[in-house]
Amino acid sequence: MSSLYILENSIDLFYVVTDRDGLILTSNDLFREYSSHLKPENIADISATEPDRDDVLAAIEKAKGKAPEPIRVYAKTKQKNGALRYNVWNIYAILDCYHFIGIQLVDVTSITSHEHERQKVLLEEFRFMLSHELRQPLTSIGGLVRMLVQHGNASEKERLELVRMIEESVNRLDDVIKLLVKKAARQI
Repeated sequence: MSSLYILENSIDLFYVVTDRDGLILTSNDLFREYSSHLKPENIADISATEPDRDDVLAAIEKAKGKAPEPIRVYAKTKQKNGALRYNVWNIYAILDCYHFIGIQLVDVTSITSHEHERQKVLLEEFRFMLSHELRQPLTSIGGLVRMLVQHGNASEKERLELVRMIEESVNRLDDVIKLLVKKAARQI
């Protein structure tokens, strides 16, 4: 499988090829979907602000002199909803074309307050389960094992009762772990 095939069919990398003037010759599906509302003809058309457009054009000029090394540039793109999305692009000057390989950068400061509160509640629930639901069976198991080891003169009936109690605590612990895993899977 060629690297060109991987770039053209990538689900998480933008791939754009332009001529020397920046006119888009080809791009992968991800880029076409990402920029469909902009309908760019020139690679600089995806820049949301004039300074970003200038940075992209300057990076293209710089790539000419640095071939085959990539030049990196950061630029914001306006989304369909009006928000800005940050991207990083590596620009390669190869023969008479420029190859742009880009990725979206995640802006963690854009998480809504509702999402932040939801995450805090989930974290608090998880902390509670760890500190109470998991520790209780573990503490029981530890105490019962110590009793079993320290009381060597216990009768067979007493030992079997301790083992049964350990088994109950292990089953309780297993149930709590399954509940945590199920809860985490629902939240992901």
